[in-house]
Amino acid sequence: MALSDREYRKAFYQALNIQQGRSMSEEDEYERFYVPIYASPNGPAGPDLVAEIINAIDFTTGGSVQLLSGYRGAGKTTELMRLRRKLDPERYVPVYWDVEDYFNTELPIDEGTFLVGLAAGFVDNCEDAGLPQDKLRERLWDFLGRMNVNMEASAGPISAGWGQDGAIHTQVGVGPVALGLRATLRDDESFRAQVRKALESNRAVFRKEIHQFFTDVVADLPGERTPVFIVDSIDHYRGRADTFDQVRESVESLFSVYADELALPGMHVVYTVPIHANPPGWRGQRWPVLNVKVRERDGSDCAEGIELLREVLSRRAPERNLERLLGDQVDRVIRDSGGLFRDLFRLVAGLLLKEGALPVDVVEIESAENRERSNLDVGLSEEHLEILVDVQRTKYLRVPRERSALAWELQARGAMMCYRNGTVNWYGVHPLLEPLVADMNEQS
Repeated sequence: MALSDREYRKAFYQALNIQQGRSMSEEDEYERFYVPIYASPNGPAGPDLVAEIINAIDFTTGGSVQLLSGYRGAGKTTELMRLRRKLDPERYVPVYWDVEDYFNTELPIDEGTFLVGLAAGFVDNCEDAGLPQDKLRERLWDFLGRMNVNMEASAGPISAGWGQDGAIHTQVGVGPVALGLRATLRDDESFRAQVRKALESNRAVFRKEIHQFFTDVVADLPGERTPVFIVDSIDHYRGRADTFDQVRESVESLFSVYADELALPGMHVVYTVPIHANPPGWRGQRWPVLNVKVRERDGSDCAEGIELLREVLSRRAPERNLERLLGDQVDRVIRDSGGLFRDLFRLVAGLLLKEGALPVDVVEIESAENRERSNLDVGLSEEHLEILVDVQRTKYLRVPRERSALAWELQARGAMMCYRNGTVNWYGVHPLLEPLVADMNEQS
């Protein structure tokens, strides 16, 4: 029986919003929806970074550290999930951790707390990888004890410290790490102060102990497989308008000052970072995930990029019937997104929530465009717009040093986009902001 318009809208909407009440496994989601947008090395999405990351892992003896950078909504997490699938299961065991489950990404990163979070995040997520969580949890409390850090967790009292007999004495309350340390890392300032003191009082000892923890963890793992620790959502650290600079600087400081601590012994680590983060002196590989190119530098359509995103949407549309919703306006909506999956899905989801017959008419599309344009415009200052005017004119990002933070903020907000163009990337204004930028250009 054919779907009614409402049933079609509902099914399509749910396919665009899998994370809001996941109704299928990650495996099923991948099989049903994934489009190989990186199949062509010189295509509109660029080379296959996952293949290159795996090569870097395979070619490195011992362990490696790599950064995956990109715009929020460009598909980094999807590619990290693909990385988990493509790793050789006979040689590697992937462990995925989302830092946003532990930290407030509107606040600057506290380096010591983040390093403790690495240990807790690995332990909390190792069970999904079939690793011995209980024994690793004991290792975690031993580590905290050696650092003279005590905590009172919501799951029960947990404390560790040196006894008079020179041994470590640990008390652990009932419940998994996630119910205690996760809340403590996020909300307990006294705990963070203890960790900060431990790091600042003797950084060498702190580094030795955190590395000893991971060395012991690797030794506890069954078999001969090497862990690949995937640390996601550091790119979500952007702060609010008044804290953006502090947050950005804290991310760069973490990967510059504490690069040695972040290289965990006996395992490979992949960290996601914001596209605008550029840690001075970072020596490892850094892989950029950019938006899919839907337009050329001269403003004309990039037909290949538009076709890729049409396929992405079609995979999610009931019966792959995208035209039932958008009629002959599919390309227009794809152009509106600028090539960002997040913006594309949000635009289409907004249209699905409207009432009326299908396909939606142009007035409804204009209404959705205006809403998204307003969201992008919120908080933009005159200085922001001046930078966008220059980017629109030159297709380059060149700003005085005193305005560099404003330019980084524009990238974090998605108001400015970077496209691959052969050997040299070029910058553009988000398509929905172009009318505002054009108006300001005329006024100036």
